[in-house]
Amino acid sequence: MTVSASTENPWGRLAEPIPADAAAADDPVWKDNAFLAFWDSESQVFGSLHVSTSPNAPSARRARFSVSVAGRTTEIVEPLDEGTFRSKSIDFGLDGNFTVDNAAVQAEFSTTPLFIPLDYSTVDLIPALVPGKPFQHFEQAASVTGVVRIDGTATRISARGMRDRSSGFREESAQWAEYATFVAVTDTYFISALKFLRIDGTQNGHGFLVEETTATPITDLHLARNAAAQLLWIRFDLADGSIRTLHTRERHGGFWVPMGPAETEGPAFGAYDDFLTLESDDGARGGGFTEQGVVHRVA
Repeated sequence: MTVSASTENPWGRLAEPIPADAAAADDPVWKDNAFLAFWDSESQVFGSLHVSTSPNAPSARRARFSVSVAGRTTEIVEPLDEGTFRSKSIDFGLDGNFTVDNAAVQAEFSTTPLFIPLDYSTVDLIPALVPGKPFQHFEQAASVTGVVRIDGTATRISARGMRDRSSGFREESAQWAEYATFVAVTDTYFISALKFLRIDGTQNGHGFLVEETTATPITDLHLARNAAAQLLWIRFDLADGSIRTLHTRERHGGFWVPMGPAETEGPAFGAYDDFLTLESDDGARGGGFTEQGVVHRVA
């Protein structure tokens, strides 16, 4: 259920170089995505860095930095070349160091791994778009420190977060009708869980509860939402027979997530990240985010 960190880079599989010649022009879309989400409720800073490159889908290459500072949201989205995670303003360093240098916002972040890494490739959660070539997906909790500057005002952060790295043949609107993902990090545990509604109508959920150096599989997850479809609470069924529930106590805003081509006519996948303060049944509080995505079909 876990992967080992490299002795040369503490981020292990999340820091592997972008593979060359992963797909041919006539193959389905192949993507290599890297992602960092972070939250500092004390400083009221919430953000994400997201880069995606592809050898055979130029419209799927982009870099994005979205950040909310004291309720003010700033976002830059830029094109990305093939085989790189560095755009004009954004440098997503696979070693765990990230920089943003744009007229609208500047930022520097350094990340340190927390808990143990997770390998979603070990579970039958994300269906292979190409038979025999499974999608690769790794995640790990993070400690994030750095500074964000907007209009000359610097805000230092000491945050929790999550990094992920995923690669393979992928076309969201062809594989899934809807999905929900969830991440929470506290001083004592890291929860990561995903649930997909597939095109054939079946649902499949999985995840992990990480405590110290052990990862207990989550066999299913159940969500309750309010009238605006925002998360109220989420309940996890664990492989050891126990149940964990986390309740939303505060919402701090979020960001739309570019998923597919810059312009499409027909089905298009839309996703939104919502940053939250959460509380467990025993009263313990922590931070995290949920991402909810759905295929828009009206055209």
